[in-house]
Amino acid sequence: MTRHTIQVGNTNLPHGILILAESLPNRDGVRAGDEVVFAFSGTDYVNLPGLVLLATWRKSLPPNVSARIDDSRCTFPAQNLLSNSGFREIVETGHEAPSAQRRSGRLPIRPLTNRLNHDAAVQDVTSVFEETADHVSDVKSVKTIISELCENALTHSEFASPSYVSARAQEQVDQRRLEIALCDSGIGIRESYLTGTNEEAKERIARGADPIDLAVSGQNSSRPIPRAGEYRSNMGLGLFITRRLVEENRGQLMIVSQRDAIHCVGHISRNTYTLRNAFPGTFVVALLDPDNPLPLEEVYEEATRSVVGDMPGLTVSKGVAKESPPQPVGASTAAPTMNGRNGIPAQPGVLALRYFGTELLTRDVGLAIRAELATRLVQHGSVSVDLDGISDITPSVADEVFGKLALALGMERFAKVVLLRGGSSLARRLIEFVVKNRVK
Repeated sequence: MTRHTIQVGNTNLPHGILILAESLPNRDGVRAGDEVVFAFSGTDYVNLPGLVLLATWRKSLPPNVSARIDDSRCTFPAQNLLSNSGFREIVETGHEAPSAQRRSGRLPIRPLTNRLNHDAAVQDVTSVFEETADHVSDVKSVKTIISELCENALTHSEFASPSYVSARAQEQVDQRRLEIALCDSGIGIRESYLTGTNEEAKERIARGADPIDLAVSGQNSSRPIPRAGEYRSNMGLGLFITRRLVEENRGQLMIVSQRDAIHCVGHISRNTYTLRNAFPGTFVVALLDPDNPLPLEEVYEEATRSVVGDMPGLTVSKGVAKESPPQPVGASTAAPTMNGRNGIPAQPGVLALRYFGTELLTRDVGLAIRAELATRLVQHGSVSVDLDGISDITPSVADEVFGKLALALGMERFAKVVLLRGGSSLARRLIEFVVKNRVK
C-alpha cells in the first residue's frame, strides 16, 4: 500500500487553485489498495470551489482506494465546511450523492451524472442566487451560465466519469458574491478541440494558442466528431457567453483543464497559465456580484455582431399559418390533429416550442425539437417556429435545434424555410447568433 498525502493550504483564486491542481498525484500512480490523505493546513480559509475540485479528483480514482481527511489543524469553521458541504462524505465514504441538504444561500456538493441532476442543479443554483440578490427579478443570465457549465461538464465526461457542482453566497465586509463551481474528470478542453473538426483551432493550438482562451473568446468552436455511442456535440458557446457575462458583472472566472488554465477578472485582466502537472479534467469557478448587471441580451447582440460578423439575417414571420389556442400536451382534441410524436399538436407549418416546456435548457430537449422540426420540414416544406411562452432557452439548445439544422441545410435555404414567430428579442438574438456561428 502507498500513502499519497495532499497538502491543502490556501485555495483562493487564482494561485491557490493552481497550486492545488498541480499538487494532485497522477491518477495512473494511484492503485487499488492505496490510501489518499487530504491534509488541511488550517493556516488559511478553505473555500467551496477548491473542495469541488478535490471531490471530483477523488471520485475519479480506481475502486478500492481509501481516502481520509486530516483536519486537525483546521479552524472550527473550516472543519464544519468540510462536513456540511458534503466533501467529507464523498472523500471518506465514497458516497456519490452526499446527504448534506441545501440550505439558504448554499448548495452542497452535488453529482452531475444525468439530465435530472442537470435540471436540479440549475434550479438550486438559481435559488441560491435569488436568496443572495433578493431585488433581482430576472434570473435568465444565471440560468444560462449554470446550464451551459453543467452541459459542458456532462459533455466532457460523456456521462461516464464523475462531475460535481456546488454554489455558495458569501457576505463580505464591503461586497456580496455568489460562488459557482463545477468540475469534471473528463477529456478536457484541449482534447475536445484536437478530436474535433475545427482545423483552424487545431492549427492555432499547434502554434501555441491556449485552448481555453480560444473557447472563452468565441472565435473558434470545437465541433467534435462523435464515435459510436458517444455524446459529444458541444461547441463551446457556453464558455464564451459565460465569460462575457462575468466581465459585464465585474466578477471573476477561472478555468483549469489539463495543463491549461485561465483567470479572468471583469474587464481588467485575462491571464493564462500552464500547469507543471496536468489536472485530469476541467474545473470552472465563476464569482458573481449580485449587485451588478448580467446583461444577457446585450451580450447576445454583441456576440452576433463581433463574433460572426455581417451575415444575412433570419426571417421573422408575422402572419404565417394561424394556430389554434394551445391545448395541454396530449390533450384529446379533434383539431389540431396529433402527429403521434410526443403528443405535440400537428398544426400545418407551425411548431410551438412551448409544447416542449417553457424552459429549454438541455441538449436532449434540443435534439427532440430538431427531430420534430426536421419532420415538419419534410411534410410542409417550411415551418413557422413559434417562440411564444418560452421563458428560457440556452445556447446549447439553440445550437442543437437551429445551429445544426442550418449547418445541414445551408444558411440561405435555412433562412427561407425556418421562420421565427413571436417570443422575446432575447431568444431571437440567441438563435441568430448560434446559427451564424455554425455556418460562418
